[in-house]
Formats: sequence, C-alpha cells, structure tokens
Amino acid sequence: MTKKLSLIKSIAFATIVLSAGCGGSNPVSSNKEEKILVLPKPPAMSLIDVSAAGDLDAVKKHIAAGTDVNQLDPDEQGDKDSCLGVAAAFGHKDVVLALIEAGADIGYRNKNGSTPLHIAAFFCYPEITKTLIDKGADKNAVDNEGGTALDGVLLPWNQAKGIYDVMNSIFAPLGAPLDYDRIKSTRPEIVDILRK
Repeated sequence: MTKKLSLIKSIAFATIVLSAGCGGSNPVSSNKEEKILVLPKPPAMSLIDVSAAGDLDAVKKHIAAGTDVNQLDPDEQGDKDSCLGVAAAFGHKDVVLALIEAGADIGYRNKNGSTPLHIAAFFCYPEITKTLIDKGADKNAVDNEGGTALDGVLLPWNQAKGIYDVMNSIFAPLGAPLDYDRIKSTRPEIVDILRK
C-alpha cells in the first residue's frame, strides 16, 4: 500500500512537471508574462529633509518610491516630528497635501504630544490649518500639557513670543527665520478657523 501511494505521488508530480514544461494549464506555472513592479529609487535626501525644505518634487519621488510617509525625524534631541509635522512647521502647504494624500498620519503626536494641527496653528499657517481640519484632524486633541491647537494661539502675544524666539533660534540657522509680523497678524484668523 505504501509503495502504491508513493507511485501515485510520483506520477502526480511528474504530470505537474510535464504539463508545466509543455505549456499545460496548472496553477503552479503558466505561459503568461509575469510583471515585476520596479519602484523608482528615492532621492538621496531623506523624506524628513525634503519635507522641511519644501521640495515637492523630491517628496513626490519619495512617495513613488514607496518611502514611509510617516517616518520620523531621527534627531534624538528633537521632538520626533513626522514628515507632515515638519512640513507644517515650515509652512509647505503643497508638501502637506501630498503627504496627506499619500497616507500620512494627521493625528500623529510628537514627543511633546503636538499634532500637525497644533504645529500649523501655532506657526499661523491658515491654509495648512484648514487642510488638516478638512482632512479630519482633531481640533480637540491635546498635547502633553493638556493644550489644544486653539490654546496655543490664544496664548497672549507677550507670553507666546518667548516660545517663538526659541523656535526662531532653531529655524533661522536653517535659513527659515520666523516672520513675527505675519505670525502676529494671522493669529486671529487661526483662532477663527479653529473655533468653527
């Protein structure tokens, strides 16, 4: 009985091999061309870096290459911001939109608990703030201090300016000094957007 079972298995195997070699139809092989998806190579600069720089073309190349759009800033001293948070901080609305459309997590919280909405609102970028809300960002999300995005812009200017000064000390050496006049004049608009 064992010899008979072994012989049947051998015949079945030989039939599969022969049909594959002769172009027969079987689930193991076919004459159809197999298409191999080859993704383009990502740019040399990281997605975090091109998001900060506002290089939309490079961001799109990263997306096409399959780069993780939720990668985090690797700087151990930083806030562990996402590409979306970094693009929001620097005011790159087209990059923000491309990342969202590629599946970036709009609810991601950095080391301080801030979401991309907290960041966009604090740096007073109305279009980015609106886009994040339209795409489902939670206006009631709180950071590690218990503050919402609205709380960040309701902070009196004389208190908020000290925080902006610290941020400017980081941004200015990167060639992106904060525009205090724009921020100060846009804060009421951000408040209106967040209160709707």
